[in-house]
Amino acid sequence: MNSYLKNFWLYTLGRFVSLIGSGIQYLALSLYILDITGSGTMMGTFLLVSMLPRVIFAPFAGVVGDRFNRKKIMVYLDFARGVLIFILAFIAYKEMLTLTVIYISQLIISTLDIFFDPATGAMVPDIVPKEKLTRANSILGSINSFSYIIGPAFGGILYPLGIGIVFILNASSFIASGISEMFIEYRQTTEKKKMTARQFFEDFKGGLAFLKNRSDIFLIMTFAMITNFLVAPIFMVVIPYFARTVVGFSSQQYGILNSTWVMGGLVGNILIASFLSRTNPGKLFDVGLFGQIGAFLVFNVLMFPVLVKTLGGASWMYLGVLSASFIVAGTLNAFVNTPLNVFFQQTIPTEVRSRAFSVLSVLSQLIVPLGTALYGFLVDRMPAHYLVLVALSLTVGVTIPFLATGKLNVLKTETEG
Repeated sequence: MNSYLKNFWLYTLGRFVSLIGSGIQYLALSLYILDITGSGTMMGTFLLVSMLPRVIFAPFAGVVGDRFNRKKIMVYLDFARGVLIFILAFIAYKEMLTLTVIYISQLIISTLDIFFDPATGAMVPDIVPKEKLTRANSILGSINSFSYIIGPAFGGILYPLGIGIVFILNASSFIASGISEMFIEYRQTTEKKKMTARQFFEDFKGGLAFLKNRSDIFLIMTFAMITNFLVAPIFMVVIPYFARTVVGFSSQQYGILNSTWVMGGLVGNILIASFLSRTNPGKLFDVGLFGQIGAFLVFNVLMFPVLVKTLGGASWMYLGVLSASFIVAGTLNAFVNTPLNVFFQQTIPTEVRSRAFSVLSVLSQLIVPLGTALYGFLVDRMPAHYLVLVALSLTVGVTIPFLATGKLNVLKTETEG
C-alpha cells in the first residue's frame, strides 16, 4: 500500500471511531436535557456552552497547530477526551450528573475539540497529494457522514439504557481513535520555534495578514457567517425541540431523523467520489446551495400543524416523509462543503494553514452562539414552523445577492484541476 494511502486510512479510521461515539453522546445529551427540563432555552444554553470555546480559543489553537507536531496533537487530545468522558461516566453512575456538571464538562471537551480541529484539518494536505484532494475530501466526508448516521441511531437506541452507558462507549471510542492515530507516519513540516507570548502574537498576526490579503476567502467567510447564523440553530435547537416536544417522536425515531441528514451527506460524498470528482467545484457549489434551500423549504412546509396532523403526528409515515426531505438536503449539502474544503486546502500554504483554519473557523461560527441563544429563546415563545420559515426566507434573501454579484465565482476557478 502506498505510504499516503496507509496514512490517510489510519487518519480516517481514527476520526470514524471517535465520531461514532461523539454522535451517540451528542444525541443522548440532547434528549437528556430536553427530558429533564422540557426547555428549548436550556437546550440553547448547552449549545452555547459547546460553541464558546471555538470563539475564545481558536486563535491559540491555530498557532499551536502550526508550531507543534500535528500528529501528536491528534493523539494526545483523543486520549485526554477519552479520560474526561470516563470521569463523566463515573459521575453519572454515582447519580451526581447535573446540568451544571454537563455544562462544565462540555466546556472542557469543546476546548479540547477546538485545539484538535485546526491541526487535524491542516494535516490532510500534508499526507495527501494535491491531485487527490477532491477525492480524499469526498471520502472523508462519506466516512464522517456514515459515522454520524450510526452514532445518532445508536444514541436513540442506547439512551434508554442510561446516559452512563453512552459515556462509556464514547470514552472508549476516543481511546481507540488515539491508538490508531499513533501509527500514522507524519513528519512535521512547519517551523519549530520556542513558544513565547511575543512569538504567539507574531504567529497569529501572520495568519491574519495572509487572510487580509485574500479578499476572496474573506468574502466567502462573510457569506458563511450570515448563513450559519440563520440556518445552524435550526438543526441545533429548533428541530430537536420540534421533533421531541411538539411532535412527540420517541428517542429511537428522533435518532433516525437525526441520522437521515448525514445519510444524505454520505450519498452526496459517494456521488462526488465516484462520478463527480472532475466536475467544476463551483458548479457543484451552486447546485448544492440552491438545492438544499429548496429541500429545507419542503421540510418547513411539512412542519405546519395541518400536515403534521394529516400525516399522523409521531407516526412512522410522518417520520419517513420528513426523513426523505432531510436525505435530499444532506446530499446537496455535500456539494457545498466539499468544494469549500478543497478550495481552502489548495489556497492556504501549510506554514499558516492551522492559523488560517482557526481564524476561518471563528469567522464562520462567530455569531452561531448568538443564534442558538436567540433561537432557544424564540422557540419557547413562537411556533417552530414559523421560526424556520422566517430563517429560510432570510437565507434566500442573503444567498441571491451573493451569487448574482459573482462574489462566489472564485470557487469556479481556483478549485479547478
